[in-house]
Amino acid sequence: MNILLKCKLLSSLSISLALLTVCGLSTAIAQGQQEQQEEQVQLSESQQEIARLNELLDQAKAERIDAAVEGNKTGTDPRDFSLKWMPFYRYTELENGLTQQDLTAFGTVPFSPELGMFFEVPIAQMRDFSDIAGVPSGTDAIGIGDIDLKFLWNPKSLGFNYGKDGKKSGAWLFGTDFVLPTATDELLAGNSLLFAPIVGVVVDMPLHGFFAMLNLYYVDVYKKDSAPDTSKFVGRWFYMQPLTPPGKWWGGLYLMPEFQPIYDFETDDFSLWVGLEFGKMVAPGKIAYIKPGWGINNSEPTDRSDTFEVGFRWFF
Repeated sequence: MNILLKCKLLSSLSISLALLTVCGLSTAIAQGQQEQQEEQVQLSESQQEIARLNELLDQAKAERIDAAVEGNKTGTDPRDFSLKWMPFYRYTELENGLTQQDLTAFGTVPFSPELGMFFEVPIAQMRDFSDIAGVPSGTDAIGIGDIDLKFLWNPKSLGFNYGKDGKKSGAWLFGTDFVLPTATDELLAGNSLLFAPIVGVVVDMPLHGFFAMLNLYYVDVYKKDSAPDTSKFVGRWFYMQPLTPPGKWWGGLYLMPEFQPIYDFETDDFSLWVGLEFGKMVAPGKIAYIKPGWGINNSEPTDRSDTFEVGFRWFF
């Protein structure tokens, strides 16, 4: 009888221990699941905080770029895709004696704050061949030239800050350039459809200035048999520096030297052109400028010798 009682007690104790173990395991599992859920919630909140921080940083970059563009107030910054209109006249003399006169309508059409189109439409062109050796006097051509369309993308998410406390901003530019064979006379253009990818960078400089490097590589997509092959690098590097702040009769002066290194892979020829743009704000959103230019150490007859440009820029 004592043995039977002892067996019953041991059985009851085993069952109790088993139940306690099962309950303990269930509680531990439930607690573990709860802790895991809490960790996931904390991780999710951390990820949201990181996402919000990145969004604020991107917004700060974009605001710095916008502030830099607004600060120079000359309409010359390639990061600025606001609506602009700029007719200009340019006189050019080549090394071989050919003189060119161009009246061009230039402008910008914004598609978004990050994407814009830059167009150059030759309204009237004249080419005088009289000073070229072996060409009869009075030989010239008058008409409309090739249209140039550039599309630029400024991904503000790729913008960057530098300098003390990161107060200066920079931006990458990517785009394409199309030169359309729209000339009314073969002597006014290259008789080719040209395409060029564009890669550029723009960085702030002191006193609301900026430095820009746009790099293009032209190839012919379509051309007439008589037209030469095109494989050419063209750089447009310029530094814009305001000389006085906007306002009053003396305000809004700026100076913008530009360098255009060109390397023709077909002829293995390098040329360099330097221009000096001097502009003055005549009213808010209205700039008048002049721009003399010179070819430096050029070797090909078709390289530019001297240029002079005068224009007016409206921007909105």
